[in-house]
Amino acid sequence: MLPVLAILAAFAINSAHMQLTKTELMIASDAAARSAGRTFSEEQTVEAAKQAAMITAALNNVNNEPLQLSTSDEGNEIEFGYSEQNGSSGRFLFNKIPTSQVNGNELTVSSVRINAKRDGSSQGGKVELIFPSLMARKDFSPTTSSVAMQVDRDIALILDRSGSMEWPDYDWPSGFNMWSRSAMDAAEDANIIYYNRYGNAYYSSGQNEDTYKEFMWEEYLDLGPRPPTPWENLVVAVNAFLDVLEDTPQNEQVSIASYSNYGTLDIYLTHDYDDVRDTVASLRTGGGTGIGRGMQSGEAAFEHANARPFASKTMVVMTDGNHNTGIDPDDVARSMMSNDNVNIQTVTFSDGANQADMQEVARIGAGKHYHASSGSELVSAFQEIANNLPTILTK
Repeated sequence: MLPVLAILAAFAINSAHMQLTKTELMIASDAAARSAGRTFSEEQTVEAAKQAAMITAALNNVNNEPLQLSTSDEGNEIEFGYSEQNGSSGRFLFNKIPTSQVNGNELTVSSVRINAKRDGSSQGGKVELIFPSLMARKDFSPTTSSVAMQVDRDIALILDRSGSMEWPDYDWPSGFNMWSRSAMDAAEDANIIYYNRYGNAYYSSGQNEDTYKEFMWEEYLDLGPRPPTPWENLVVAVNAFLDVLEDTPQNEQVSIASYSNYGTLDIYLTHDYDDVRDTVASLRTGGGTGIGRGMQSGEAAFEHANARPFASKTMVVMTDGNHNTGIDPDDVARSMMSNDNVNIQTVTFSDGANQADMQEVARIGAGKHYHASSGSELVSAFQEIANNLPTILTK
């Protein structure tokens, strides 16, 4: 009787060991596929994606050993291609594209497949059984595959058009006083200001503090064109964002909502990026900073007939200041997360922006917060968001 029990126990241990190893292999394969897919989306290079897959796989143990993936094309353990949905079954089918064609940008890539294995051809080799003699073999060779696919997105851009967005950030030379007598006399000569008979200065017709500062910078100090306003920098960043989307293999729709004291939905989700650019160019700045109201206006785009039910929903919220009117953006983010599966990214621009509040909004929305101190950093942030496509496992 005891020998029979021992055999049954050994058989159960071997079976459990095999199942555990297969599960570990599947987990490692899924993680490597996600990492490779995300990296390929952001870096747009085969080598970067392969390295990400290899490193991530090695962080996961299979039978107490790090999973080793071959990055060689001959190994076929890391493959690139595209996925399309089978009309009858609804399943996604992976279609491989040779790496040479991927590197040559000959075909569009949307998916990465990981073929993870512990067999005689793999770097890790076969997995030894705990009780090899029982099953007339000493090892087994588990294999699995995972496919990570970049999905289509519906994107709502929420843009700050409050009054502070129209103020250029002048970095005046040390010691300069724009209200000195010599500076004001120069402005009088240029018909920017005039003096009344009591010697008091007033702005001339059609002039104001903005034109006075612009004159001081460009003419009096001869420092070249005035610094761009935050709004002008934002327009450049949005255009760069759209430029990136035009080159991605996915199909993205974009809407624009903006806010000052109140929010407005300025254009519904659309594939026509020229219409989006024209919409942004037509907006005007002025007023307070009602970030929450802007988010509510943007959320309405996801409820419109143009919104696609199976597209990933992303909201990008940009501000250069502090929320000061209307519903709190944190509350809007919580409501959105309870009602819709929306990923919320936040961008703060300028050192006066409340980064902590927008970091919290991004945390609630399962997204990322970006901060930009300059126009070039703002462009980089928007480009990174455009490249950072959501990844799903289809196998």
